[in-house]
Amino acid sequence: MEFGGDFQMVKYVLSAAALKCFSAGPGMRGLYRGLGNLAGSRRRGKGKIPSYYLERIRRLLRMQQEYQLVRSGDRIIELGTGWLHWDALTTRLFFDVQAVLFDVWDNRQLSGLKNYVAQISPILEGGGFELTPAMLGRAQSLIAAIQKVDSFEELYKLLDFEYVTHSEGSLKQFPNNSFQLAVSGGVLEHVDRDAVPVLLAESFAILKPGAWALHSIDIQDHLSYYDAGVSKKEYLKFSDETWSNLFENKVQYINRLQRSEWLNIFNSVGFETIQEDSWQVDISRLHIADRFAKMEKRDLECGGVKVLFQKPSH
Repeated sequence: MEFGGDFQMVKYVLSAAALKCFSAGPGMRGLYRGLGNLAGSRRRGKGKIPSYYLERIRRLLRMQQEYQLVRSGDRIIELGTGWLHWDALTTRLFFDVQAVLFDVWDNRQLSGLKNYVAQISPILEGGGFELTPAMLGRAQSLIAAIQKVDSFEELYKLLDFEYVTHSEGSLKQFPNNSFQLAVSGGVLEHVDRDAVPVLLAESFAILKPGAWALHSIDIQDHLSYYDAGVSKKEYLKFSDETWSNLFENKVQYINRLQRSEWLNIFNSVGFETIQEDSWQVDISRLHIADRFAKMEKRDLECGGVKVLFQKPSH
């Protein structure tokens, strides 16, 4: 049996049921996004910046120092830009780039964006980011200017950003060989499994030869965020049929692709893997479903990957 004796999964099951209810048609999905944005905006508008947001800045700066991802005047695209445009925004703080912010629907939260950006200022001054005085001064100047904007339109004019949504997630509207960097954080795991190869092939096409793709992919079971008593890879217990019927939803969909599957898809569309960092989670008590049973232990234990890819120059 796929459930065994796991009576402690009450929160997990109830969360899955609630998310399935919110997935029952456009109206319910719209309600979910509206309520989620309202609550999220309040929380991010007043809350403390999560540490992993700061780590994404450090990672960007490390990659820039090692590989020279962007130069002044380059054009970048953030895929799944979400609430705060975080990766494009923080890249813009340090480097004079133009950015396209791409998403499938509008989840923007200006109050959260301004709150988190304001908190960066004293943290940058505290050191640990390997910034030159010129980079720090540039970032502080932009942070001060961002605090004065009253709308996203003002923000985009200030930063030379363009916001684009496409409900199907297609990148075909963008010219080939037009971006120097594609970046995302916690996005690709939400793309429909069958659509992933198409999206990555389109992202490959719009990048210039020699350009970069910097992605962080959360492979953990997102339902585990609602139930601390289950494994971070709890979904490994379930067949595709059970997962689809009982747990999968459209408002917090995850594709259950594993580490090696992600790397293989990126490589199959033409990307070269330059650097990979991953983290592991405990799966020792899980009975692994046949769907995953033939995968390597490294894949099954992987909670997420941070990967830098490059489009070959020739």
